[in-house]
Amino acid sequence: MGLTFVSYTLSSAEVPGRWSLVLFLPWCNFRCRHCHNWEIVVGKERASIREGDVLWEISSNPVIDAVVISGGEPTIYNPRRLKAFVERIKKGRPDIKVRVDTNGYSPSVVKELREVVDGFAIDIKAPISNPKLYAYTAGLSDVDTRRIIESVRYADGMPLTIYRTPKYPWLSEKDIKEVRRFVGPLSSPWSLNEFVEVPSCPFGS
Repeated sequence: MGLTFVSYTLSSAEVPGRWSLVLFLPWCNFRCRHCHNWEIVVGKERASIREGDVLWEISSNPVIDAVVISGGEPTIYNPRRLKAFVERIKKGRPDIKVRVDTNGYSPSVVKELREVVDGFAIDIKAPISNPKLYAYTAGLSDVDTRRIIESVRYADGMPLTIYRTPKYPWLSEKDIKEVRRFVGPLSSPWSLNEFVEVPSCPFGS
């Protein structure tokens, strides 16, 4: 049984220098405050785009030279299904690069997927040294930040791996410095992104 996506879009911003087909899978194990894709996260937007249709789009559109699997949270899905999907992409278009966007909370899946993808985008949502603040940002009662560290260890240094931190208003300058201290020794690039409020998000502010 293949994957079913909520939607997809073509973007030149996701992977620098490449036109990316960005795919959105429903559901997520986080409830991040001001989540931009919260309707996808809770399954409000119905998944109806079948894997076969996506593969046809990739094979028939020569502009596409990268695929970004996003969501939602891709790593909540069976890693064998995800790997099989990526392998089908690469079989049809060996030139295509594939990145998975993840919150990093399923390191075993990141480890398995690294065998077939070209990198990951991992959000570092708060200082790793502050699980309470990380949990607040992720909208959970508790977060084991050691799982994020493990995912980073598997993903770091891959060609398309990047790290991102939204500049949430509840993160102090000290918190941002802590994040910088964590990402400093890593090989892959990190960006501090502007925070954009999502008033419609039901997960809190």
